[in-house]
Amino acid sequence: MLVAFLSMVAALGLAWHVARDGTLVRMATNAATHQASGGTLAWLQDLLGF
Repeated sequence: MLVAFLSMVAALGLAWHVARDGTLVRMATNAATHQASGGTLAWLQDLLGF
């Protein structure tokens, strides 16, 4: 039980650092701009991927 709690705290700490540094926003922006310029084929691939 203690190991699970410590793992959760460590994961939250890593998520906090990624969000604070702006890495998370940068990755999301890069992914969105990559797909936005892909055209109809990229849009269909994303749609069928879900």
